[in-house]
Amino acid sequence: MVFLVPAPGVSCAAGEANARRVLIVYESDSLLPAAVEIARGLQQGFDGGPYEVEFYSEYLDALRFQDPEHLERQATTLAAKYSDVGIEVVLAAGPGALRFMIEHRQAIAPGVPLVFGAVTSNSVRSIALPSDSWGVLSHFDTLRTIDLAQRLQPDARRIVVVTGSADFDRSWQARVREELSGQDTGMSVEYLSGLSLEGFKEAVAQLSGDTILLILTVVEDASGRTFVPRQAAADIASVAGVPAYGVYSTYVGTGVLGGVVETFEGIGADMAALASSIIAGVPPEQRIVASTVRPMVDWRQLKRWGISTELLPEDVLLEFYEPTDWERYRTAILAAMALLALLSVLVSGLIVVDRRRRVIQQELALERLELAHLSRISQLGQLSGAFAHELNQPLTSILANAEAGVRLLENSPPDLKELKEILGDIVADDRRAAGVITQLRQLMIKGEVKIEPVDINKVVTSTIELAKGELVVRQTTVDFHRNQKELLVNGNIPQLQQVVLNLMLNAAQAMSHLHSSQRRITVETGLGADGMCELSIADRGPGISAEMRSRIFKPFVSGGGNGMGLGLSICRSIALAHGGTLAFDEQARGGARVVLTLPSK
Repeated sequence: MVFLVPAPGVSCAAGEANARRVLIVYESDSLLPAAVEIARGLQQGFDGGPYEVEFYSEYLDALRFQDPEHLERQATTLAAKYSDVGIEVVLAAGPGALRFMIEHRQAIAPGVPLVFGAVTSNSVRSIALPSDSWGVLSHFDTLRTIDLAQRLQPDARRIVVVTGSADFDRSWQARVREELSGQDTGMSVEYLSGLSLEGFKEAVAQLSGDTILLILTVVEDASGRTFVPRQAAADIASVAGVPAYGVYSTYVGTGVLGGVVETFEGIGADMAALASSIIAGVPPEQRIVASTVRPMVDWRQLKRWGISTELLPEDVLLEFYEPTDWERYRTAILAAMALLALLSVLVSGLIVVDRRRRVIQQELALERLELAHLSRISQLGQLSGAFAHELNQPLTSILANAEAGVRLLENSPPDLKELKEILGDIVADDRRAAGVITQLRQLMIKGEVKIEPVDINKVVTSTIELAKGELVVRQTTVDFHRNQKELLVNGNIPQLQQVVLNLMLNAAQAMSHLHSSQRRITVETGLGADGMCELSIADRGPGISAEMRSRIFKPFVSGGGNGMGLGLSICRSIALAHGGTLAFDEQARGGARVVLTLPSK
């Protein structure tokens, strides 16, 4: 199996002649997790170097095929296969691979430096290492793994060690027996071996809660079946009645809780670093380096067995950790909470502002009503002489008719027909006076504005009647043209009368300099093209100057020179309050023409 790993920025075609060839011999088969992780670590270790690397990978599968003839056949095959390849460094992964390459290196890759890894100090002790070899020694720390187990299970009183029936399995058991024989763990130790896989599973399922279960390797069981140790450990741990521990990092994630382990990926990276130095022509000064071990646990198994993370050592590698929503989205949650707090403050502020705005609007509305009322009272003050004249006429007529009726009653017999006519005149004059008083009373009403359906034609008619006396005094004539029999709007009669009265008095004032025969106000009502009710009042005065048009509806701006300048401003506010508009006709000629538009009902 060949892997070509080019350096960044260098194409394979351009660098083929300079590619460095590395032969990797694995003790196990290609699917063993340890071999897969070592290969990953090697590739990461060589990645980024100044040259391209061609990996040639061979798998002895020595754990399952241990007869010498098998290895001899492989040596012959590899010697023929790589005779002309030009290997620059050989890497051996596992003690079996190391022994194989020491024995057959001269045939397969003569004179080529050797780098080994995944080999323990016990394995190296029985091997005569050549002078041109460098390696990474693995340290499977069973004692520290048991210490970790005691830390996580403080109530444990015994240790059960599981090993298989292969020579490799038995060597593991012998090593652990030797290590534990000189240690005072304060617990009894039992060794579980010589069983089939089913026997192991049945035995561990019955373990009591005070037990620490240490699974080493089961390469072969008592029935002669061979296994990948990682899978055998997973099968056993899945049915165990207590947490299981191991000294291989590949066990973590299969159901084993954890252990003090080295990672095979790290071993591969360390081997790549040694090989890179050799290829670069700078052989490492330290021939043997030790791999690093650290506590590693499966967070899911901690949850399964109810073990608190507070019992873990500080340097632990916590694998398969599933963060809480708070840990995973803490920044987003904090940002959302800050945003919600800000929005709450903004909403609260807007509520306060809205309440203040409503209060201010209510106060302004009341002040506007008060100002409109004062404006009407002011207008009525201007009309006081005309009103007195309007009331004096019917009252004088009533008095004269009453005196005439008294004299007729003195005749014998009295003229009843004449008396009837006199009484009819008295009734008519009384109604005329009452009408004037009613109109005055409506204009003087102060308080809540009542909105109701109103015929704008009747509003104009009643206002003209109200102002008739004043218009007579000013020698001004009013022509009223109605284009519709009835024009209904939703409005307030006194306020609408105030608008009409103010506009007519302004028109009369604008024509005061004209001869009495030319003083004529034209009032028209009708429906506009957009369906809005329109009321226009036009005069024959000098009109509105361009400068005055932009300011005419502003408060305290008077075109007549003797008023306060509030009349038109109040009239426009009344129009707006009724959903309408009040504006001067820009196209009007020979005087001013102001138009009031209101939504029709």
